[in-house]
Amino acid sequence: MSFLDAFVRALPTLGLFTLAAIILVSGFMVSQVRRITHAAFFMVLAFTGVAGVFILLGADFLGAAQVLIYVGAIAVMFLFAIMVSDLKELSDNPRGTAAATTADGSSGAAAPAARPDGSPSPRGAWSVLSGLVALGFAGFVLAALAKAGLPAVEVPAASGLPTTAPIGRALFTTFLLPFEVASIVLLAALVGAIVIAAREGGGEAEAKAGSPPTSAAGGGKGDAA
Repeated sequence: MSFLDAFVRALPTLGLFTLAAIILVSGFMVSQVRRITHAAFFMVLAFTGVAGVFILLGADFLGAAQVLIYVGAIAVMFLFAIMVSDLKELSDNPRGTAAATTADGSSGAAAPAARPDGSPSPRGAWSVLSGLVALGFAGFVLAALAKAGLPAVEVPAASGLPTTAPIGRALFTTFLLPFEVASIVLLAALVGAIVIAAREGGGEAEAKAGSPPTSAAGGGKGDAA
């Protein structure tokens, strides 16, 4: 077998590792970049890498759904929510740090955020703890996979047939009950989010309506004096 034939046969494996690296780096950068808009773009890149993995595995329908739903719809929704939101606090203080201000009002070097009583914030300790937990869980999963071994999986699209029809038949026959239960759970979550948002909005409106007009009261006292 020539070098060219070996290279062609190794292309799917190289593509898989390349897409895996793109997904991991993009997911890491989502939590590391300073601007939330850049984090959304890295999230789009991670979604695109997942779609590429689906296509390499022969799941053409899942790859197309990943591009249309996640890359096309959910990512646009995130970007739209970012554009219509007030992100001054996140842009001025992106990592929970307090900028030191000099006498002329200019911002100096950022100092770690502290509690109201002056003690240091436990953000760093929680970050280290979460990293150790993630590493421990990853090691446990890798050890379990190394001990059990990966099962042999037959790719349905190896014959060249599309996977849309088999997925539809399995979804509405074998997995009909889990599919309907998942739809009910998602509907309940949507209704709950609407109710919570309505309650919070109503409470803020009542608080604003019940608060006395301090500026007007102060101005009246000054005029009376």
